Amino acid sequence: MHTFSAPAFFLACVLPPALLTAQATADQARLAFSVGIGQTSGGGTLWSVGNQPVIPGDTIAITRQFRRSFAVAFTGTYFPGKHLGVAIEAQLLGLGTTDRCQIVATGGGDVSPDLCATIDGTEHPASSVALTLGGVYRIASDQPIHPYLRANVGLVVSPQSFIEVFPVYSDDRGTTLHPSLSFGGGAIVVLGRGYQFRFDLRDNWLSVPMVSGPTAVPGPVPPTSSVQKHFPSFLVGLEVVLERKRGRRY
Repeated sequence: MHTFSAPAFFLACVLPPALLTAQATADQARLAFSVGIGQTSGGGTLWSVGNQPVIPGDTIAITRQFRRSFAVAFTGTYFPGKHLGVAIEAQLLGLGTTDRCQIVATGGGDVSPDLCATIDGTEHPASSVALTLGGVYRIASDQPIHPYLRANVGLVVSPQSFIEVFPVYSDDRGTTLHPSLSFGGGAIVVLGRGYQFRFDLRDNWLSVPMVSGPTAVPGPVPPTSSVQKHFPSFLVGLEVVLERKRGRRY
């Protein structure tokens, strides 16, 4: 039995006419603006503390992990020539986290079980935004479907805390900035003289803070350090061509 696929149906209906139009014009995009949506995953475990004292005789283990998150990117790209271009981008990177808690030792009271129940499964929003500048290299840009490679460098603005776990750990740093680097590539499908469809795969690398050890009692800012993490993301989007170089007609 064949399963109906909405994306496949869209591509089957839209792309063939678009490719015929693209073959008739063979234009090259010079200046374009795109909006892409997708998903960011990866990162794994951010930090884990296996021996955090709660009250005398009670110890818990806390782990913070990255989860898959929604991603949105706004990109402006300019190609002064046929192949090499420059891109400015703002991307909701999607660095959402989930906390896990286990009881390591307890004297039989209710404090540790209640505290772990409060912490375990708590999700934190994916509100980090990457602001980057990079280069794009496209191949066979006068063809209706052409691939490209890209590299970006910039900063990630994170209003959420990667450290705070209420009521065990505090974090007094507020909004933080983290350096980022990304590599990737994809393909452009020309839909017509003014529009393009973009498939984009990339691997985002950034440095984020982590809890590096327990505190003597719950509540204060814990010892921290930095760790390098990578976050693969996949985006699809619509690109509006604001300026183009007219190609020859067939």
